[in-house]
Amino acid sequence: MLDLFAIAEANATAIEQRFQAVVAEMPPEQAALVREFASWVEAKALISINVRLYVVEDILNGKSHQNTYEFAEERARQSGRATEDILRERLQPFYERRVAFDRAFRGGQKFRYGAMHAGGAGLTDYGPYCVVLTRTFQESLAEIAYLRGGSLEICVGADATFDQEAVRCCAAPHTHRHLMAAIERASEIPALEKREWYKLVASQTRYFEVIFIGEVSLNAVECVCVLKAENDRMWELAFASFGRKLDDGERALAHDYVVVGRAASEGRLRLEVVACP
Repeated sequence: MLDLFAIAEANATAIEQRFQAVVAEMPPEQAALVREFASWVEAKALISINVRLYVVEDILNGKSHQNTYEFAEERARQSGRATEDILRERLQPFYERRVAFDRAFRGGQKFRYGAMHAGGAGLTDYGPYCVVLTRTFQESLAEIAYLRGGSLEICVGADATFDQEAVRCCAAPHTHRHLMAAIERASEIPALEKREWYKLVASQTRYFEVIFIGEVSLNAVECVCVLKAENDRMWELAFASFGRKLDDGERALAHDYVVVGRAASEGRLRLEVVACP
């Protein structure tokens, strides 16, 4: 079986060389800006995981974040159903491709997936609440690798064929994540104001995937970001009218929102409401 993290480490020199080649071909002013962007990413970027509201409440209540395999195993123990059946139902159309990738690697079922984050609400298609992890947690990880996009799009074909060479070409170690980001976005950096650089790190259509092994609990959380539109929607649900009849799903969401809001007001969690993705 392959070792994803060793592959990423082995790419360090090649990434450095590619970065130097990219900036060497640019006019001095543009090269300086790309170098500044790389330094900004190194200083600013953290790991984020987008989740649903109930996951934030679970973390507040002392549970650790579950990856897909941990979720399936827990539900299998509770229900007596087969873990693989739950896994297939959970992943739905992504099942074949996700397990093809994960099972190609040593420790793949322990993989936790996130994205680089330098502002905004992260990858809201995966969940409206963006859990941003602390720099201390990030620097403590012994097993971590970065990809220039989603692993399923880069490394697994539509027929669930795993592309080992694609992994070897694009995996980067934590120490070189900023150079990878600068290489991939070099032509776009000059066109944006620096205050918008975070959009080059993560947007709804492009991002840098982070794969790591490590337990994510409340003490690993720097903050939770949520779009203002989503926060306003939840506020309406929870507080707009106490005479309004809610169905069971709405009542559960309202409860979770109140719990998270209480934790924020008590200083147990930093909740950031952001205007833009």
